[in-house]
Amino acid sequence: MHAFHIHYRNTQGTLMRILTAVSRRGLEMHYVRAANAGNLFRADLLLEVTPKQIGQLCRDWYAIVDVTEVKYGAPSSELLEAFAFSGPHPPISASASGQTATAARA
Repeated sequence: MHAFHIHYRNTQGTLMRILTAVSRRGLEMHYVRAANAGNLFRADLLLEVTPKQIGQLCRDWYAIVDVTEVKYGAPSSELLEAFAFSGPHPPISASASGQTATAARA
């Protein structure tokens, strides 16, 4: 598992382009957090990737005009703790009320 820290200017669509690079490859995002980091923003991602995919992702992210820096490596204990604390989320259909499902069948 690898941790990625992407620093970017918060312009329209930048975070979506960062996340699209991951989803285009069908990778599961175990943890995602985007936050203000001074005058820039920072996205932290926890991904299970191969060395080839690391190169592809870094290339894609550096191709985004507003991305200023990409760092990756082993996840810190703080990031792993945040990941463990967040826990898996159930599918939306599992928590939806019966009324919604009944209305969809009508």
